[in-house]
Amino acid sequence: MNQYLTLVLKSAGYGSFTTNLLTIPAYCIFILNLLFWCFLSEKINERFLLCTISQIWVLPLLIALETLPITRSPWATWILSVLIYAMPYVHPLIVAITSRNAGTVRTRTVASALYNMMVQPSNIIGSNIYRTPDSPFYFTGNKVLIGLVCHNICLFVGAKVFYVTVNRRRERTWNAMTKSEKEDYLSTTTDKGNKRLDFQFAH
Repeated sequence: MNQYLTLVLKSAGYGSFTTNLLTIPAYCIFILNLLFWCFLSEKINERFLLCTISQIWVLPLLIALETLPITRSPWATWILSVLIYAMPYVHPLIVAITSRNAGTVRTRTVASALYNMMVQPSNIIGSNIYRTPDSPFYFTGNKVLIGLVCHNICLFVGAKVFYVTVNRRRERTWNAMTKSEKEDYLSTTTDKGNKRLDFQFAH
Protein backbone atom coordinates (compact mmCIF):
# COMPACT_ATOMS: atom_id res chain seq x y z
CA MET A 1 0.00 0.00 0.00
CA ASN A 2 2.88 2.41 0.58
CA GLN A 3 3.62 2.33 -3.15
CA TYR A 4 0.04 2.31 -4.34
CA LEU A 5 -1.75 4.71 -1.99
CA THR A 6 -1.97 7.47 -4.60
CA LEU A 7 -2.91 4.98 -7.33
CA VAL A 8 -5.74 3.55 -5.24
CA LEU A 9 -7.03 7.04 -4.41
CA LYS A 10 -7.00 8.06 -8.08
CA SER A 11 -8.81 4.85 -8.93
CA ALA A 12 -11.44 5.84 -6.36
CA GLY A 13 -12.16 8.96 -8.41
CA TYR A 14 -9.99 11.66 -6.82
CA GLY A 15 -7.93 14.13 -8.88
CA SER A 16 -4.16 14.54 -8.58
CA PHE A 17 -4.28 17.58 -6.29
CA THR A 18 -6.91 16.07 -4.00
CA THR A 19 -5.02 12.77 -3.93
CA ASN A 20 -1.84 14.50 -2.80
CA LEU A 21 -3.73 16.27 -0.02
CA LEU A 22 -5.42 13.06 1.07
CA THR A 23 -2.09 11.30 1.50
CA ILE A 24 -0.93 13.77 4.18
CA PRO A 25 -2.86 12.08 7.06
CA ALA A 26 -1.32 8.73 6.10
CA TYR A 27 2.21 10.15 6.34
CA CYS A 28 1.50 11.88 9.66
CA ILE A 29 -0.04 8.80 11.28
CA PHE A 30 2.80 6.68 9.92
CA ILE A 31 5.44 8.90 11.55
CA LEU A 32 3.59 9.00 14.88
CA ASN A 33 3.11 5.23 14.79
CA LEU A 34 6.80 4.68 14.06
CA LEU A 35 7.92 6.80 17.00
CA PHE A 36 5.33 5.36 19.38
CA TRP A 37 5.99 1.67 18.69
CA CYS A 38 9.78 2.09 18.80
CA PHE A 39 9.48 3.88 22.15
CA LEU A 40 7.04 1.29 23.49
CA SER A 41 9.31 -1.55 22.39
CA GLU A 42 12.18 -0.24 24.49
CA LYS A 43 9.89 0.71 27.36
CA ILE A 44 8.37 -2.75 27.82
CA ASN A 45 11.31 -4.71 26.33
CA GLU A 46 9.08 -6.49 23.81
CA ARG A 47 9.53 -6.90 20.08
CA PHE A 48 7.99 -9.93 18.38
CA LEU A 49 4.57 -9.45 19.96
CA LEU A 50 4.59 -5.78 18.90
CA CYS A 51 5.46 -6.92 15.38
CA THR A 52 2.45 -9.24 15.58
CA ILE A 53 0.25 -6.28 16.55
CA SER A 54 1.24 -4.56 13.30
CA GLN A 55 -0.16 -7.51 11.38
CA ILE A 56 -3.30 -7.68 13.49
CA TRP A 57 -3.74 -3.95 12.78
CA VAL A 58 -3.69 -4.40 9.02
CA LEU A 59 -5.53 -7.73 8.67
CA PRO A 60 -9.13 -6.47 9.20
CA LEU A 61 -8.42 -3.47 6.97
CA LEU A 62 -7.30 -5.71 4.11
CA ILE A 63 -10.29 -7.97 4.64
CA ALA A 64 -12.54 -4.90 4.44
CA LEU A 65 -10.91 -3.78 1.17
CA GLU A 66 -11.37 -7.28 -0.19
CA THR A 67 -15.00 -7.77 0.84
CA LEU A 68 -16.57 -4.33 0.38
CA PRO A 69 -18.55 -4.06 -2.88
CA ILE A 70 -17.20 -2.09 -5.83
CA THR A 71 -20.05 0.39 -5.26
CA ARG A 72 -18.49 1.44 -1.95
CA SER A 73 -17.90 5.10 -1.18
CA PRO A 74 -14.53 6.55 -2.25
CA TRP A 75 -14.22 7.81 1.32
CA ALA A 76 -14.31 4.22 2.59
CA THR A 77 -11.46 3.36 0.24
CA TRP A 78 -9.54 6.42 1.43
CA ILE A 79 -9.94 5.63 5.14
CA LEU A 80 -8.93 2.00 4.71
CA SER A 81 -5.96 2.89 2.48
CA VAL A 82 -4.70 5.53 4.91
CA LEU A 83 -4.93 3.16 7.88
CA ILE A 84 -3.17 0.39 5.97
CA TYR A 85 -0.38 2.77 4.94
CA ALA A 86 -0.07 4.03 8.54
CA MET A 87 0.22 0.55 10.08
CA PRO A 88 2.92 0.20 12.76
CA TYR A 89 6.24 0.04 10.93
CA VAL A 90 8.25 -2.74 12.61
CA HIS A 91 11.36 -2.66 10.41
CA PRO A 92 13.39 -0.84 13.14
CA LEU A 93 12.31 -3.45 15.71
CA ILE A 94 13.47 -6.31 13.51
CA VAL A 95 16.79 -4.56 12.82
CA ALA A 96 17.27 -4.01 16.55
CA ILE A 97 16.51 -7.60 17.51
CA THR A 98 18.76 -8.92 14.73
CA SER A 99 21.61 -6.82 16.08
CA ARG A 100 21.03 -7.69 19.74
CA ASN A 101 20.69 -11.42 19.19
CA ALA A 102 23.85 -11.59 17.08
CA GLY A 103 26.00 -11.40 20.21
CA THR A 104 29.29 -10.61 18.47
CA VAL A 105 30.44 -7.97 16.00
CA ARG A 106 31.21 -10.64 13.40
CA THR A 107 27.80 -12.28 13.64
CA ARG A 108 26.04 -8.91 13.82
CA THR A 109 27.69 -7.77 10.61
CA VAL A 110 26.67 -10.91 8.71
CA ALA A 111 23.15 -11.01 10.18
CA SER A 112 22.46 -7.35 9.41
CA ALA A 113 23.78 -7.75 5.87
CA LEU A 114 21.62 -10.84 5.25
CA TYR A 115 18.55 -9.09 6.63
CA ASN A 116 19.08 -6.06 4.40
CA MET A 117 19.63 -8.36 1.42
CA MET A 118 16.24 -9.95 2.10
CA VAL A 119 14.54 -6.56 2.41
CA GLN A 120 15.50 -5.55 -1.13
CA PRO A 121 13.90 -8.56 -2.90
CA SER A 122 10.84 -8.16 -0.70
CA ASN A 123 10.45 -4.60 -1.99
CA ILE A 124 10.66 -5.85 -5.57
CA ILE A 125 8.10 -8.57 -4.89
CA GLY A 126 5.86 -6.08 -3.07
CA SER A 127 5.88 -3.80 -6.11
CA ASN A 128 4.27 -6.58 -8.15
CA ILE A 129 1.46 -7.59 -5.81
CA TYR A 130 -0.90 -4.92 -7.17
CA ARG A 131 -0.97 -5.46 -10.94
CA THR A 132 -2.64 -3.53 -13.75
CA PRO A 133 -5.11 -6.30 -14.80
CA ASP A 134 -6.31 -6.35 -11.18
CA SER A 135 -7.09 -2.60 -11.03
CA PRO A 136 -8.84 -0.56 -9.81
CA PHE A 137 -9.82 -2.56 -6.70
CA TYR A 138 -6.97 -5.10 -6.66
CA PHE A 139 -8.99 -7.95 -5.21
CA THR A 140 -6.36 -10.54 -6.15
CA GLY A 141 -3.57 -8.40 -4.70
CA ASN A 142 -5.50 -7.98 -1.46
CA LYS A 143 -5.93 -11.77 -1.21
CA VAL A 144 -2.15 -12.14 -1.55
CA LEU A 145 -1.59 -9.54 1.17
CA ILE A 146 -4.05 -11.25 3.50
CA GLY A 147 -2.17 -14.51 3.03
CA LEU A 148 1.17 -12.80 3.73
CA VAL A 149 -0.20 -11.15 6.88
CA CYS A 150 -1.43 -14.48 8.23
CA HIS A 151 1.97 -16.00 7.43
CA ASN A 152 3.74 -13.14 9.22
CA ILE A 153 1.63 -13.62 12.35
CA CYS A 154 2.68 -17.28 12.47
CA LEU A 155 6.34 -16.31 11.95
CA PHE A 156 6.37 -13.68 14.70
CA VAL A 157 4.59 -15.90 17.23
CA GLY A 158 6.84 -18.84 16.29
CA ALA A 159 9.99 -16.73 16.73
CA LYS A 160 8.75 -15.53 20.11
CA VAL A 161 8.08 -19.09 21.30
CA PHE A 162 11.45 -20.28 19.97
CA TYR A 163 13.52 -17.64 21.75
CA VAL A 164 11.57 -17.94 25.01
CA THR A 165 12.12 -21.71 24.95
CA VAL A 166 15.86 -21.37 24.28
CA ASN A 167 16.23 -18.78 27.05
CA ARG A 168 14.41 -20.97 29.58
CA ARG A 169 16.51 -24.00 28.69
CA ARG A 170 19.72 -22.03 29.10
CA GLU A 171 18.51 -20.49 32.33
CA ARG A 172 17.76 -23.93 33.78
CA THR A 173 21.20 -25.20 32.81
CA TRP A 174 22.91 -22.09 34.16
CA ASN A 175 21.02 -22.10 37.46
CA ALA A 176 21.77 -25.80 37.97
CA MET A 177 25.52 -25.02 37.99
CA THR A 178 27.33 -24.20 41.21
CA LYS A 179 29.17 -20.93 41.66
CA SER A 180 32.53 -22.58 41.01
CA GLU A 181 31.17 -24.30 37.89
CA LYS A 182 29.93 -20.97 36.59
CA GLU A 183 33.31 -19.35 37.21
CA ASP A 184 35.09 -22.25 35.53
CA TYR A 185 32.76 -22.04 32.53
CA LEU A 186 33.26 -18.28 32.16
CA SER A 187 37.04 -18.60 32.33
CA THR A 188 37.46 -21.65 30.09
CA THR A 189 34.58 -21.64 27.60
CA THR A 190 35.27 -21.25 23.92
CA ASP A 191 31.65 -20.29 23.28
CA LYS A 192 31.28 -16.77 21.94
CA GLY A 193 28.43 -14.29 21.68
CA ASN A 194 24.99 -15.88 21.58
CA LYS A 195 26.48 -19.38 22.00
CA ARG A 196 27.32 -18.70 25.65
CA LEU A 197 25.11 -20.20 28.34
CA ASP A 198 24.78 -16.84 30.09
CA PHE A 199 23.55 -15.12 26.91
CA GLN A 200 19.82 -14.42 26.79
CA PHE A 201 18.14 -13.72 23.47
CA ALA A 202 15.97 -10.63 23.12
CA HIS A 203 12.41 -11.33 21.98
